[in-house]
Order: sequence, then structure tokens, then C-alpha cells
Amino acid sequence: MKVKPARILTRVSILSLITVSIMYGAGIIDLSDTTDTSSQTVYTNMSTIQLQIEVERLSQKGELPFPMGLELIERWTQR
Repeated sequence: MKVKPARILTRVSILSLITVSIMYGAGIIDLSDTTDTSSQTVYTNMSTIQLQIEVERLSQKGELPFPMGLELIERWTQR
């Protein structure tokens, strides 16, 4: 029985994706990058205006952390 290389590659790729998904779900691996702290600032002490400016700046660069945007939304909805 001869198996085509493309079929082997497909099987290996699918098996790899399943393995990584299981490992991620079990908490064995963490795919988030927590080593970059350059864009992480203490935003809880910022005023809403300062936070809005910082969120806009980071958003334009594509580096906006989700918790920072969420903090701004929470401040807007508390008014």
C-alpha cells in the first residue's frame, strides 16, 4: 500500500493541531505572550481622558491590551 506524501502531511498536520488543542485546553501550554511589558502601563491611576488617549495610541499601533480597552468601556458606561 503506497501512501501519497501529501496525505501523510495532512494527517500529521491534523494530529498536531489536535494535540496542541488538547494541551492548551488542559493548561499544559500557554500560547499568550506575557514577556512583553512595553505596552503594559498602570492605567487604573490614569484619568479617563488620559486612558482614552493611551487606548487610541495603542489601538492605532495594533498593540491595545484587552483589559485596558475593557477598563475604558467600563468607565464610559459608569457615567
